[in-house]
Amino acid sequence: MAVQVIGSVFQGVGKPGDCGWMVVQDAYKSAFFIFNDNEEQFLDFHDHAAGARPPGACAPGAGNGVLRPWQCETPPRAGGIPTGSHGMGYAALTPKVQALIDRAVDAIAATIAEHGFTEVYYSSDGAGGLGASTFAPAQEVKDYIVAQIASLAQT
Repeated sequence: MAVQVIGSVFQGVGKPGDCGWMVVQDAYKSAFFIFNDNEEQFLDFHDHAAGARPPGACAPGAGNGVLRPWQCETPPRAGGIPTGSHGMGYAALTPKVQALIDRAVDAIAATIAEHGFTEVYYSSDGAGGLGASTFAPAQEVKDYIVAQIASLAQT
C-alpha cells in the first residue's frame, strides 16, 4: 500500500496545518500524525504496556504535542518522535539520539502498516525541514528526523 508523507505547516487555529484540528476532521480519517515528543514522555509510552503507562505518556503537550493523547487511542492516530530532553532540544545527533529516533520511526512504520494509514503528516517548517518551535534541536537532528519520516513513504 502506498503511503504519502506530507509536511504540514501551521497557518493558524482551526485550519489545515493545525494538527489538533486536523486529527478530528473527516477529511483526515485515513491519516496518521507525527508529533515532536520529548524523550521522557516518549519513553513513558514505549517502555510501559498499555494500562501501566504513567499519565504523562498520553497527556497533551505544547505545540504539535497536543497529538500525544492520540497515540493512546485504538487505533492509534499519532506517534511521537523525540526531539529533546529535559526542556531542551537535542544539541547533536549522538548515537543515543539516533537510536531513539530510529525506535520511534520503527514504531510508527509498524502502526501505519498494521492499520493501513495512507497519509502521514508531520510538522514542517515550510521549506522541507522539520517544524520544531517548542524545542530547538540541532539542524542535524532535524534533518535526520525528516529523512527518517520520508522513508515511511516506502513502507
